[in-house]
Amino acid sequence: MWRSILCVALLVAGRGAFAQDDTVARIAGAATTRGGASAFLEKLADTVGGRVTGSPQNRAASELILETLKDAGYDKAHFEEYPMESRWTRGPASGRVVSPVERPLAVGSFAWVPGTAGEVQAPLVDIGSPSSNDLPVPLDRLRGAAVLVDPRKVGSDPSFVMRAALARKLADAGAAAMVLPSDKPHRMVYTSAFGFYPRGPLPVVSVAKEDALFLRRLMAKGPVKIALDVRNAFDTRPYQERNVIADLPGTAPGNEIVLMGAHFDSWDPAQGANDDGSGVAAVVEAARILKSLGVRPRRTIRFAFFSGEEEACLGSRAYVKAHEAELDSLRAVLIMDSGAQAPKGFQIQGRADLEAPLKRILAPLRSFDAAGISLEASFDQDHAPFVVAGVPAFALWVEEGEYDTHHHTITDTFDKVDPRMLAVDTAVMAIAAYALADAAEPPGRRLSPAEAAELMQKTGVAGTRQMVYGASPR
Repeated sequence: MWRSILCVALLVAGRGAFAQDDTVARIAGAATTRGGASAFLEKLADTVGGRVTGSPQNRAASELILETLKDAGYDKAHFEEYPMESRWTRGPASGRVVSPVERPLAVGSFAWVPGTAGEVQAPLVDIGSPSSNDLPVPLDRLRGAAVLVDPRKVGSDPSFVMRAALARKLADAGAAAMVLPSDKPHRMVYTSAFGFYPRGPLPVVSVAKEDALFLRRLMAKGPVKIALDVRNAFDTRPYQERNVIADLPGTAPGNEIVLMGAHFDSWDPAQGANDDGSGVAAVVEAARILKSLGVRPRRTIRFAFFSGEEEACLGSRAYVKAHEAELDSLRAVLIMDSGAQAPKGFQIQGRADLEAPLKRILAPLRSFDAAGISLEASFDQDHAPFVVAGVPAFALWVEEGEYDTHHHTITDTFDKVDPRMLAVDTAVMAIAAYALADAAEPPGRRLSPAEAAELMQKTGVAGTRQMVYGASPR
């Protein structure tokens, strides 16, 4: 199917007619023939590598993005800084079974959690998959223990909401560590910081799925003791992280903006190639294509590259705060952060009022089979702070593919990204931004704070919003 779609894109680019719009045809042709997104991603992945927020590698990524935009003619491209409460550095992590047998374990630390201050030996206690954050065993059993637990989705809240709540409860109970079975294959472990920034309450480690099964087989026969040695470090000195911003000015009077964005921070065990290097590469290349073709939509298209997404949308939250005065003029936000997979359309975060207008505006995407609209909502990407602010915010909706297999693991590397799909996603993002910016009317209005809160409750993301924001309104 995708080979035929690519051929269609090439043919219509040559004929100069795609959905009765020569501009759309030229964008499609450039995105699917130049290979610019894949070339940029290779440089980001192989030259910079993994990019933890607050690290030298993340700073190098921001400088590469800014340099690329300036080389493309965005003379006013610039950094926008915001303060971080803490920086975190991953140290070595090891684990082993001490008794009843001696055996090494494949483990890795979650991010923004403390280490163990040297090797600690602890009895292993399994609390399974609780249906609430009420701990299902007596607290005295947890004191000094390594606690094996499978956080799960409860109600509408994703499992990471339960993960953060259980971590706090276990720390209060005096547990030595929280041990989470990885859901990845082939003894791959997992890392994340959602719910733990600016500092997790206790050491939290991922243990390979196969090793978790082994531990539970041992525990079925009697007591088990394990040893963990995790050496992470925190730095709480003042530090300014940064986003990268560039504008393609519109031709119409006024200050309306369509924002297209992705996050350039990633996890360090790998290259952050699909999460979210692919999104960054697509947005960078979209910016270059629109500039090189001389595209001039009626409204400004803003390209935003956020940092700190992995720590709960730090950069996009900072952007919303810094640009509060212009949010009424923000027509729409488009985020790519689900990997370079076959595009289906956009997830519109429960905004049913926007469905019909978007179907009209995004009609040019039908030839890519990417004009679908999903009402599905989530709160773990950079669209989330804009949803809180009531702004129409959309996430690129793609086929799942193998994205989740490699997500937040050591295998998120450049070779996993299909350059053909990345090219098609680039075309879809660029065409969608152009169509929204050039449409006579916006797709819908900004919601009031009360309406936004009601929407988040209705779509099941209110619990995640509470975890991310706490008592703060934004």
